[in-house]
Amino acid sequence: MDRRYLLAGRIAAFSLVLSLSACRQKTESNSGSAQKNDTTQSDSIADVDSGVVHTGQGPIIELAAEPTDVTAKPTELAAEPTVVNEFKAAPEAKSITISESPQVAAKEPTVEAQPASTSNVVASTPDSVKPTFGNVATDDERNQKIAVDWPKPQLVFYVSGQQQGYIEPCGCTGLDSQKGGLIRRDTVLTMLRDRGWEVLPVDVGNQNRHKRSSGPQPVIKFDTTVKAMQLMGYTAVGLGVHDLELARHELLTLAASDPDKKPGSKSGPDRPFISGNVVVYGEVNFFPAYKVVDAGGRKIGITSVIGNDFKKDVVRPGDDELTYADPVESLKAIVPELKSQGCDFVVLLAHATLEESAELGKCVEGINLVVTAGGFGEPTLLPEPIAGSKAVMVQVGTKGMYGGIVGLYDDPSTPIRYQKIAISSQFKDSDRMLKQFAEYQDNLKATGFKGLGLTPALHPSTRTYVGSETCGECHTQAYDIWKESPHFHATDSIVAANNDRGGIERHYDPECVSCHVTGWNPQQFTPFQTGYTNLTESSHLLGSGCENCHGPGSAHVAAENGSATTDEQKEYRQEMILPLAKAEAKCMECHDFDNSPDFHAPGAFDKYWEQVKHYGKD
Repeated sequence: MDRRYLLAGRIAAFSLVLSLSACRQKTESNSGSAQKNDTTQSDSIADVDSGVVHTGQGPIIELAAEPTDVTAKPTELAAEPTVVNEFKAAPEAKSITISESPQVAAKEPTVEAQPASTSNVVASTPDSVKPTFGNVATDDERNQKIAVDWPKPQLVFYVSGQQQGYIEPCGCTGLDSQKGGLIRRDTVLTMLRDRGWEVLPVDVGNQNRHKRSSGPQPVIKFDTTVKAMQLMGYTAVGLGVHDLELARHELLTLAASDPDKKPGSKSGPDRPFISGNVVVYGEVNFFPAYKVVDAGGRKIGITSVIGNDFKKDVVRPGDDELTYADPVESLKAIVPELKSQGCDFVVLLAHATLEESAELGKCVEGINLVVTAGGFGEPTLLPEPIAGSKAVMVQVGTKGMYGGIVGLYDDPSTPIRYQKIAISSQFKDSDRMLKQFAEYQDNLKATGFKGLGLTPALHPSTRTYVGSETCGECHTQAYDIWKESPHFHATDSIVAANNDRGGIERHYDPECVSCHVTGWNPQQFTPFQTGYTNLTESSHLLGSGCENCHGPGSAHVAAENGSATTDEQKEYRQEMILPLAKAEAKCMECHDFDNSPDFHAPGAFDKYWEQVKHYGKD
């Protein structure tokens, strides 16, 4: 619910996306390959060893061919329900075993030079398919066919990352149009496991939001995320730069593994976080450098690094609690170690830019799949072949709105299949995740606004709040219009949550309260002095009232009651006027892309203004 980005900011961001997209297309064209973002759901097949990527709708992309003696085995087509209506506990994958390793000292192994690929063929995309921007789920994204024509894979990676604090879609203006959320992600994973597939979820990091919220709430939210990932059976999770913004002791308490725990031991916390090039407090076993997983008859090695482009965000002056190592040198030590343990498939979770992620896959021999935190908006339709290597790269998108599945096959013609997945309302809420979110809200309630570090600030106008009913004593028509609008019931919607939110109260959550009551800063999730505090003491400030748009009315009311001169009275009246030309920007402080994506369609403001239109005094 980041509400800082108003119209000008979004235009600038959109221009940046277009500029970067154009730059990337030029680079890809120069290298003889092109990948296009695509909103059409189709299965993608990447043959890493034989050098073939197949989209199911366009020409084949041929890479440098590599001989293989793997024998194809017949498999059966797995049925796929389009919509999952009920939650079933995911079966325990008993055949999966995981071992962890401490950080490996970087050393320089002998690496043979990889020839650059010169045989790539440009993959075309239908002209009718155009990329989309923003958070609105399309009809196609609400009716996806997930791996409907896939044979049963040996195992499936579910890839995710860049959650950035968005643990659930807001839902204020309709969950059907919004994407993301751990509650739906669990349903996706359960659906895949119910097919009898072995699923290994992996994540590139950034569960935390960048310097957006302060105090205990980000810690409580991170704790909720870690517990949810454990419940969903995540195999490996990388650290993101925003995760490292948490206090070190909080990060270790919530995410670190027990340094004395033996591989396979049931004692101590079983946490999935790994880090190949960042060490906290000098203890390499807090976040192991890699994990080795036996699943589907394969031995999988998974490691994670933070790229050099983010080093400045990780290494702070005078910080001796954290050690950062060069990612290439770290991987040149880790990957041979994984190979020596018999790993036949290596996954790199690269918390890095697109360019650096690809460079890591190229520079370090032996990596098969790079999952990158880089990129804007939705992931590409296809996995991207990394020129000069045998690896392919997939993206995860932003704010947890997308995931992806990568299936491994004992088939030399199509050893890998891939599909991106929009986490849309197609996937119904998971019952067990709803319980986790109820606990999250209970923790916020127990902590309280004061315990969350929320100190009411003086409003910039220095005025205080009087409540909408007081406004209505003179502005009767405007007050009646407000009482018939959704703004009047804004608090009710988070106190008596409707059924599709699990009935969970959210009026102790500052990120919800800030736009659902009167007297808070919606951009900072903090209260103003004399603003809403609780349902009992602030009954006059329920709903998104007049003063949220027009400002606190104390001086205006006092002046109208005879405590000011005529000139002062006129001045205070003028202060309360919100010109229509400025109203749209004010509305967008709450109705942003995350909470009200439909509000940003062309002509939307004019349409919504008609529903609440009011002018001055009667």
